[in-house]
Amino acid sequence: MNRILLRAVLLLCAIVPVARQATAEEEDRPWAFTPPRAVEPPVVDHVDRVLNPVDAFVLARLEEQGLELAPAADRRTLVRRLFMDLVGLPPTPGEVRAFLDDEDPAAYEKLVDRLLDDSRYGERWARDWLDLARYADTAGYEGDPDLPHAWRYRDYVIDSFNRDKRYDLFIKEQIAGDEFSEILGAGDLPGVDAEKVVAMTFLRLAPFTEPRGDESRHELLSEMTSTVGSVFLGMTVGCAKCHDHKYDEIPTRDFYRMKAFFATIQIPRPEPGDGFQIGGSLGADFYRDGEKDWATKKRAELQAQVANAGEELKKLKAQLEQRLEGQSGFGLQAMGSPFGNNHTFERRRVNDGALHWTIVNSDAMKWQFLTDGAEAGNTGSLAEADGGDWYGDLASPRHISLGQYSEGRGTPKQFGHLGHFGEILLYDHPLGEQERKAVAAYVQKKYQAGGDGAPSEPPKKGLRFWIDAADIDADPATGNPAEGEKVSSWVDRIGGLRLSQENEDLQPTMDRLGKNEAPAVRFDADFLVGQVQGAAFLDDQQGALVAVYTASHKGEGYAFEVGGEGSFISTFIYSGGKGGVLDAALNDENDPAITLEERRRYRYLASREKFLPQQLKRLQPVAMSLRHSYGPPYEPGVPTSRVMIRGEWDNPGEVVLPGFPSAITGNQDPAPIRLDPFKRWPMRSRRMALAQWIASPDNPLTARVMVNRLWHWHFGQGIIVTPSDFGLLGGDPSHPELLDWLALEFVRQNWSIKAMHRLICRSATYQQRSDLENAAAVKLDPGNRLLWRFNRRRLQGEAVRDSVLAVSGRLNPEQYGLPIFPPLPGDIAERVKYSNSKWDTQHGPEGRKRSIYIYQQRTLMMPLLQTFDAIVCDESRPRRAGSVTPLQALAMYNGEFVNEEAGHFAERLVREAGPELGDQVQHAFELALARPATDDEQQKLVAYVESREDREAGLRGLCRILYNTSEFIYID
Repeated sequence: MNRILLRAVLLLCAIVPVARQATAEEEDRPWAFTPPRAVEPPVVDHVDRVLNPVDAFVLARLEEQGLELAPAADRRTLVRRLFMDLVGLPPTPGEVRAFLDDEDPAAYEKLVDRLLDDSRYGERWARDWLDLARYADTAGYEGDPDLPHAWRYRDYVIDSFNRDKRYDLFIKEQIAGDEFSEILGAGDLPGVDAEKVVAMTFLRLAPFTEPRGDESRHELLSEMTSTVGSVFLGMTVGCAKCHDHKYDEIPTRDFYRMKAFFATIQIPRPEPGDGFQIGGSLGADFYRDGEKDWATKKRAELQAQVANAGEELKKLKAQLEQRLEGQSGFGLQAMGSPFGNNHTFERRRVNDGALHWTIVNSDAMKWQFLTDGAEAGNTGSLAEADGGDWYGDLASPRHISLGQYSEGRGTPKQFGHLGHFGEILLYDHPLGEQERKAVAAYVQKKYQAGGDGAPSEPPKKGLRFWIDAADIDADPATGNPAEGEKVSSWVDRIGGLRLSQENEDLQPTMDRLGKNEAPAVRFDADFLVGQVQGAAFLDDQQGALVAVYTASHKGEGYAFEVGGEGSFISTFIYSGGKGGVLDAALNDENDPAITLEERRRYRYLASREKFLPQQLKRLQPVAMSLRHSYGPPYEPGVPTSRVMIRGEWDNPGEVVLPGFPSAITGNQDPAPIRLDPFKRWPMRSRRMALAQWIASPDNPLTARVMVNRLWHWHFGQGIIVTPSDFGLLGGDPSHPELLDWLALEFVRQNWSIKAMHRLICRSATYQQRSDLENAAAVKLDPGNRLLWRFNRRRLQGEAVRDSVLAVSGRLNPEQYGLPIFPPLPGDIAERVKYSNSKWDTQHGPEGRKRSIYIYQQRTLMMPLLQTFDAIVCDESRPRRAGSVTPLQALAMYNGEFVNEEAGHFAERLVREAGPELGDQVQHAFELALARPATDDEQQKLVAYVESREDREAGLRGLCRILYNTSEFIYID
């Protein structure tokens, strides 16, 4: 194409509205405050690279520096780039193949159009606007109270982007949605469309603390002024609240002139019982197609849950309690000073009336329970953590007892043992493996007619205490009481300690135990007690206890206790699933008695009574909105607006009238406001006057600011690098003529945001490679502001999570609706709960919707999203950080979420790719990276999976590797 023909084509592409020429006075003002200039796309040398006028402007700047555009990226790169950029999700293998196989020369342009028409587009692009709007579902500050109807604004934004709502209308709805209808008679105020009521939530999304009268109103209206100025005008007008702007031509007086547009705002009174006084809502019926039916159905579902959750919980609780009956076994409790209340037991059933023996080892750090010769089992606790306390830790030992709980006092307090004791032994060291085997052999031989060649006595090394039912008085020369007789005393065979009982009602009975019918003492809440002073084991900081016993408890039963003055160490056997045992099992993620699904279901049902009323409240047909004051005689009249000296709410200065920033208008004249000609509603139309001025094609900032934001969101940096600051601190634009051309084109295209996407995405500038090595370009333009290649950029945190779910096949595609509460790691939700947690954890599909629907709690950000620089919107955020930290790698490799989804990703590979490992590897690459594996990648990853003993674990590892590639979390 020759240069003359190219120039003609560019001129045809560049038809723009007639731009008003700047006056001489305007020429002296900063460029951003003067009207955009109608400019022709420049003629460039590399005409073959120009796909639309955008490229001509970019190429002209590059050629000034002796540079050129990078070559176009390959089609696989482009299809993934477009999907991630326009809908925020990776393409499926089928979508990639369809694009690659499309031989139409316009295949790329068709793909752009299809993605812009995809309803997922609104979910992706609403996220950036919500950052600007400081969107959240809670109010922040102390208590961080819930904003139950804020979610409707989020859905309004998604819907507005999907419908390609004119941007000028989008502005006016959010600033003055209640003032669209002009007053044409003396009747009542015209009604307001529900959509516009929802739109005005924008003005109320600032963090809010409980009110302090006029001070809070001043802060509220000041925040609205600052946000409207920065979001729509790219002006830091908020810097002039306390003093004249230090850099831009924004005097303090202009801040308060602009604030006066909001002076007639009224926020609905708080609902009764709202202790935080955050303000009420206004009626706004559900207005989108199908939304009303959805809300009705959802309300019915929640009401059914309210009715059924209690009964289902009751059944599940009974089922778990029955399963846990007898699951809790032999334990130790160390209580009182200096122990606190360490109360730990082994989860191994021992209350079945059969013979058992348990060894408890203490290394002064932790207790280890080993029953019936088995390895140590899972433990639970009804109080503090296991501390490995031992008898040498007792502060004032006085007594030794057997048979009942004595609370460290030496007198029986019930909770007695039901069953036998054959013997109890104490050692001065933890028993090693060989010693434990010797104990097992000894018990088997003595009680169970087994263990041929086993020792006739237990290990003697370090033995400190031994009561043996085969020798009740520790004198081999005397006989035992006869079977069925009472046992009034039991003597330690090592140190001679005597446990006795004079009260016959509390004396245990002589009995027999095991197949060998070996001597044993049967306790039925009986109690033996003696003095413990001088016992050798009181010097031990570690050791072992061996007990041979039976038990038939239903609940707690205490037995062997050493203590004094309220401090003690006691054995116990706890059985049954009620109370603390069920709680302990539910809280122990490693307890095999309860499945993960049961644990999650129980917690979910247990929280329904707390969370369901709030969910129902969210479904009320209302919006977190505001209105104008009705004025006299119903409410106060038009307020007097004043400059607040130094920004102090109680330090009024001169009176001001509503007016537009003089930096733009060149004057401080009052703004023209169409008031009610019948003077019945004198408070109306202020915000509409401001909105119309902002949304006017003649406003030099509005269109520039929005197209610059779109450029920033597509390329990672704007033509102006500070999207919400077009003042002196924002720096010079990299392509000023392009910015003006785009602004005028935006208006010409009826303020269509999708038209701007289409223009940008179809440009050769957007389609460049990102991996070009160009040392000369790096030296001249290290920040790539001239766009000599595409900026490779990391996905936003929300897109990382959504992509993980999409690739695993578990992303819930349901759109719009109530906030979701995905699972959080650990107990994070509890640690930020104030008085009550707001996090209604959802483990099912509802918790796997796209991240834009996640409940935005100002005091709690999902750790995964926060790690990838997602933000808590306490103020308008025009851009996010793009950090690269070790925490990101840890979250993707070790995090619970990614590891769980890696398992589902692996299952998807088996399900969709078949049994062949090579096919599974190829499918994994197509799903995660939108490309096939190379031969080298295929060979290495097949070998990796085959090297694992567990094929399924190897496949999960492969999936985790792909999740952790830079290629997965970056747009090339």
